[in-house]
Amino acid sequence: MDPAMLSATAALVGSLIGGVSTFAASWLTQHRQLRLQILFQEAAKRETLYADFIIEASKRLTEAWYKQAERTDIFAALYAAMERMRLISTPPVVDAAENVIRKIMEAYADSNRTFDDMRQRVGSDWDDPLREFTEACKAELDALRAR
Repeated sequence: MDPAMLSATAALVGSLIGGVSTFAASWLTQHRQLRLQILFQEAAKRETLYADFIIEASKRLTEAWYKQAERTDIFAALYAAMERMRLISTPPVVDAAENVIRKIMEAYADSNRTFDDMRQRVGSDWDDPLREFTEACKAELDALRAR
């Protein structure tokens, strides 16, 4: 083989290998960045949904302390958020949301209480109705961000 041809072929093959490896590295980097961006957007979307549920549940829980439910539509926002969670969340989060709604229904069914009743209950052996839900959400969001 002619030395000039051998040297030209080697240069061409070297350029081809360098170009392919550069393209592959660039594509893998872009793919990874896109995947991370999608995961962080998904986590932000879930965090917003969970925060909305927590805010609505907190309103309903505090309202249930001093009055009984007069209409069933007060649960509409909670049910809507829970059903949205069924679409994107893990079963522990959905189960915890269902438990929160049950506790809110029970609170509305109880007799009306005063602020002193609430203060005494929170100060003693208070079972936070939202704790299980927030812990399930935190675990899910941590797992999602760790991917």
